[in-house]
Amino acid sequence: MKNFYDNNEKVSKKDWMTSLILCWFLGFFGIHRMYSGKIGSGFLMLYGTIVASCILAVDKYLGAVAFVIMGALVVNDFLNILLKCFKDIYGKEIVKDNINK
Repeated sequence: MKNFYDNNEKVSKKDWMTSLILCWFLGFFGIHRMYSGKIGSGFLMLYGTIVASCILAVDKYLGAVAFVIMGALVVNDFLNILLKCFKDIYGKEIVKDNINK
């Protein structure tokens, strides 16, 4: 039986288009990072969005700054996925588009 960890490919088995769509619609919640196996950073993005929402309820200017910071993280990830430079937890690039097959 072939183990997933023994696979020496440089390409991830995760789907590129799925990552892109998840980042576009649910990027602020870190779902695209959780999909790629980066559970910790996905939950940190979710936590950051929740904290930014709470700050926004108290102070609109500081909350806006918090959302700009979270937005910059999402845009960075979106561009990395779009340019096929985004990697999964094993360091393999997510470049396959399995939807069109």
